[in-house]
Amino acid sequence: MKTPLIVIVLALLCALPLWANPPKDSKGLPEGSQGETRMLQQLLKMKPADLTNLRQTIERIEQMTSEEKEKLRKRVGELNQMRPERVKAMRERFESIPRGDREAMRQRWLNLPVEERHEWYQRLRTMGPEERQKVLVEQGFLPTPGKAHKGKKPPSPPEE
Repeated sequence: MKTPLIVIVLALLCALPLWANPPKDSKGLPEGSQGETRMLQQLLKMKPADLTNLRQTIERIEQMTSEEKEKLRKRVGELNQMRPERVKAMRERFESIPRGDREAMRQRWLNLPVEERHEWYQRLRTMGPEERQKVLVEQGFLPTPGKAHKGKKPPSPPEE
């Protein structure tokens, strides 16, 4: 569940300039076409690999239910509230896992029946970070220790 979420979040982060850049000399254009033109210009600047990732992300979003989209909006909002260094560390950790391993972990998760995924989600929420990490590795949802990734562990939020 986290792998596709992180991919989607990364793609959305890449798309932020599309929404954030103000239009340049857009007088006289219909309001909707201003954004489309800016977006098209950004897409034309993207590398083919980035366009492929964006297309896959869009396809995943199109297949989501309304509830899944709402969950994702909430998660993206949480990421926007995180400190930049924590988001960066999370991204580095995610990217340190080879793409094939990430996809295998994602497929393993998606192949579980919805009820079982929900049970796992509830069970994982009650565990501490170390116990959760151990269980996810043992169950094949994370890389095995011998193939552990080299990314930094995201820093914990400061205790208040």
